[in-house]
Amino acid sequence: MASILGLPNEVLDLIFDYLVTEELAYNLSAKRNDRMRCSRSVAIVLRQVCRKWADWFYVNHLYDALIFGGKNAYRKSGLITHLTERPVSLIRPRCTFLYILHMKPPSKFYELRRKPTQDKPGHRSNSSWEILESLVEQFPHSLTEIELIFMDFVSLPNRTIGAMGRIKDLRVLRVGLHFTCGNFFTRVANDCGPPESRPDTQCLQSLILAAPNLKRLDLSNLHPTVISSSIGSGLCGHQLPAITRLDIGLDWECSLDGFQSLAVAFKHSLKVLTLYGSCRDRGRRVKPILEVLRETLEGLSMSTDGPLHQLTNPNFPKLRVVAIDWVSTSIPDLLARDIFKHAPIEVFAIKSGHAGCEPKPPPNADMFANMPKLRRLVFFDCDRYDYERLPKKFYRSACEAHGIEWMRLGPYQDISDMMKL
Repeated sequence: MASILGLPNEVLDLIFDYLVTEELAYNLSAKRNDRMRCSRSVAIVLRQVCRKWADWFYVNHLYDALIFGGKNAYRKSGLITHLTERPVSLIRPRCTFLYILHMKPPSKFYELRRKPTQDKPGHRSNSSWEILESLVEQFPHSLTEIELIFMDFVSLPNRTIGAMGRIKDLRVLRVGLHFTCGNFFTRVANDCGPPESRPDTQCLQSLILAAPNLKRLDLSNLHPTVISSSIGSGLCGHQLPAITRLDIGLDWECSLDGFQSLAVAFKHSLKVLTLYGSCRDRGRRVKPILEVLRETLEGLSMSTDGPLHQLTNPNFPKLRVVAIDWVSTSIPDLLARDIFKHAPIEVFAIKSGHAGCEPKPPPNADMFANMPKLRRLVFFDCDRYDYERLPKKFYRSACEAHGIEWMRLGPYQDISDMMKL
């Protein structure tokens, strides 16, 4: 009988993924970053099994995701020293995801307020952007995703942006601002001046242009007021990455002109739009963005159905995937809207928690009568308990009547996974 120590790497990966999933199975509030931290913990334990596993998990999983705060960035100096001094003959570890939060930018706006972080008495430690630059230089061949959450301003030195430009295959870039509920809007909108006087727009433009293979730009944690309405036109004349997915937030009651400008700039490549947060104005502010992308959009994900209220032209000729967390009316009423009649939607997804609360429709209601091309009904964000019970009978009956397949997706799967169905 073969030893477990001789398992193929593909099988070992499956076992590792299963152990991480089981570790988080009963943590119903676990987020993507929780899974990444859990993965590292599991990898540390499995490295103790034998020398072969120690080396394999070191290379493939131990540093696969690096997550830390800007004020603790100096603690990564030891890791950088370790990687720098590691013999060239040895295989380098892989890091695919880098997440730094609470970054204090090296901006003239912040200089008077910035406090140096001390590692040892009398020794100034490396700043968060210097650590970012060093880590990027250590993992240029494996990094595919970077998330940067700044304090007050989005700003990086040109040298750091240049280092990020040397990443071979950066596919996902997330940029945001940290805020404390209740005081963030006042500080950003009033104390820090208009977007034209801030470094955010120029820095974001530079980051985009530095990543030629970028496919997803996530600005859902970036306040719209810090982005200039001319950010898109400022990208004209440059070789732009073919960004296919844009994520934005709608929770703030302010203009979305900056996001609209980006939508115009990437109109010919954007295929998926994700709208986070509630839409208190019933879709008025987001309407121009949807109109810009109407002819090219293939996937639309929304926290609520609010963005659909103001649409005057419901004809989205390429829209085939729609995902909604929460519906303000009943699902049959939602699917009776014009956009579902005219768009060739093949996959409709509803969050499992909301689907479970949906009341039974009237006996003569035909939920999918307006969607002749629908192939799959997806219940997403399913936890362990959702997998142990069937969806409500009226969902299953409606699917059976139209030959539609119903399926579930877990808490770490989103519209990008639905686009592959």
